[in-house]
Amino acid sequence: MKTRRPTHALSRHQFLRWYHVASLGQTLQNRESVYLRSTLNLTYQQKTLQIGRLGSESHYIDPDFIGDFVLADNKGPRSFPTFVQATAGALPVATESIDTVILPHVLEFVSDRHQVLREVARVLKPQGRLLILGLNPWSPRRLMRFSRQPSFWRSPLILAHHLLDWLSILNFDADLEVAFSSLGGKEIRNPETALEEIKASLSLGYAIKAIKRDYRLIPIEPQWSPLKQLVSGPLIESPQLNRQSEAPHD
Repeated sequence: MKTRRPTHALSRHQFLRWYHVASLGQTLQNRESVYLRSTLNLTYQQKTLQIGRLGSESHYIDPDFIGDFVLADNKGPRSFPTFVQATAGALPVATESIDTVILPHVLEFVSDRHQVLREVARVLKPQGRLLILGLNPWSPRRLMRFSRQPSFWRSPLILAHHLLDWLSILNFDADLEVAFSSLGGKEIRNPETALEEIKASLSLGYAIKAIKRDYRLIPIEPQWSPLKQLVSGPLIESPQLNRQSEAPHD
């Protein structure tokens, strides 16, 4: 008899409980908060949208910039300074109005992750940033089937390189920035060597940073237009003037 997967909403709720209560979850939370705080580099007048509440926002959002920070979730906390009740795939946000989008452990727990990414691409400004936090499906923590594991680990988690491919199709320049180890070691930043890639493939989670490409067309003047400036008179003589010039003199 196959084990049923929990619903998406229940899975993320269980993940958040583990994230705040379990020792390993708290370790991941602390590392991700440090990463977000160092990477965001918030400035005034820049709009940041986070899709999906983590409950640790105060660890990486400076109070000085909270006025430009928007949290979108399908339910509370409505006491948050700027809260928008919405689903991840249908945001009531204007097109190309956001400078930075944070997707913290959202794609693992939605039914249509491609629609969520399309919606993110829509609301981001050209050259806008996207920061994604995800759980690694190859993590030993997930593969240890005989131990007691929270049911959210049975959700369809996403490999980082698959996510990088999807982002490329949506015209993002994306990189795996950090792999968060589950063994207490230091996180692996920008894995390049074979050993680093192996360690990253067995990490607990990862962080991806992507930039939305700007492919706006630049109008080009027709090549023949400068000829008008080189000719002072009409290019074709008037037929009437030609007949007058050819008329015989008396």
